[in-house]
Amino acid sequence: MIRSCYVSHHCPQCSGEVVFDQGATGTRCRYCGAGLLVLGSRSMWLNFLIKPVVGVRDTAHEVTRIAMKNGWKPPLLRSVIPFYFPFYRTTGHAIKWIKGVKPGLEIHGDASEEILTRHVDLMRPAHMDLSPGLFSPGYRAQSLNLALATRENAGKAPFAPIQKDREEHSRDMEEAFFDSMPEPGLKVWEERCFRLWETNSVLFFPLLLVEIREGRQMRLLLLDAVGGSLIRQIGHEEMETLLDNLELRESRSPGETRLKLAPLMCPECAGDLDPDPSAHLRFCKACGRGWEEGAGRLRERECLWAGTRPQARDTSMIFLPFWRRHADDRELYIPAFSVRSPRLLYNLAARYYHAQFPAEPIPYENRLRIQSLPVGLPPDGADEMADVVAKTNAREQFQKKGTSQSLVLVPFRKKGPDLVEPFKGLAVPISSLEADLP
Repeated sequence: MIRSCYVSHHCPQCSGEVVFDQGATGTRCRYCGAGLLVLGSRSMWLNFLIKPVVGVRDTAHEVTRIAMKNGWKPPLLRSVIPFYFPFYRTTGHAIKWIKGVKPGLEIHGDASEEILTRHVDLMRPAHMDLSPGLFSPGYRAQSLNLALATRENAGKAPFAPIQKDREEHSRDMEEAFFDSMPEPGLKVWEERCFRLWETNSVLFFPLLLVEIREGRQMRLLLLDAVGGSLIRQIGHEEMETLLDNLELRESRSPGETRLKLAPLMCPECAGDLDPDPSAHLRFCKACGRGWEEGAGRLRERECLWAGTRPQARDTSMIFLPFWRRHADDRELYIPAFSVRSPRLLYNLAARYYHAQFPAEPIPYENRLRIQSLPVGLPPDGADEMADVVAKTNAREQFQKKGTSQSLVLVPFRKKGPDLVEPFKGLAVPISSLEADLP
């Protein structure tokens, strides 16, 4: 799965700094130990900034190093203006379904299918008056520590305004999402493309506008304030336009910073909930109810199981979560646990799309005994995967209207050393169903 950036925030209990993955759903404060629920990170476009490593006082040293590298005369530093430049960041998964024939077998006409996948993490400039000279900041986003883009976090450094609207960025992503996909091993007859679990944010990258005098010559330099490297030289007209932009926004900070942390406790009995950062549904350790985040609060989700009491006590069993959509006596199942790639998730979803698991409410006395993998795929992600399976396998797709969605825990027998990676040798001992996973 795609790795995210790390975000700094403050604990609502003790005000200590809490650092967590940008895509995390929960975390724990390292100071007071409180379990915390991360709200807002998936429901809106959030604005983040990367704090500079190279400050204004360090600029003279960096400029001297750059001058020596480029063979310039010893420069005189005249002015340094720090500012934040906006980039759109889009993450997600690209899936391309291909139907065709293997090269050399065209005369037989036997059609084959192939699934191509790609993890996507793209950044594009959101300010148009000044080109930073690159499509992205030049760093792997996963290696950066982010903070919310607020005036408090930015200090006195101004923000360059966002000039490219979101709709235009989304249109640019339509083709870029599927760039660099591996070449198919088939002569293509038909193909379908899908963008899954797509999230968007704005990332403000710190830059330095530096004016130096080299002998009688003036130079305007654009420096990277994280690594201290020279991005490019700019002209006076570009500088004047940039200064106009910055002055207009100097006292303003970007909006939509509603990311917050809330105490992670059961709304029913105030019991502890697991702060697993990858979980989208958590069981209360006291009353056993299942809770998920929705509309900025925790709400209960119907949780069922397809097991028996002896299976709950069997150490060779592990319960894997599936999202079940139910309507008009028909059911479909989508795996809710995290796997190493969207291709494997697709294979599992296609296999169990129309499975029949006899499910019932989990007996209270067995809730805490069940060994289960976390729910790593949210309900809307399951809906997206169900749509892909339906459109590529001629399966009937359920309409969202009039359907109910619940979580079903299905017992699998442990036979392989790693449950999440290869899934080798796992079987589903439900009624007469005994099936090995791919």
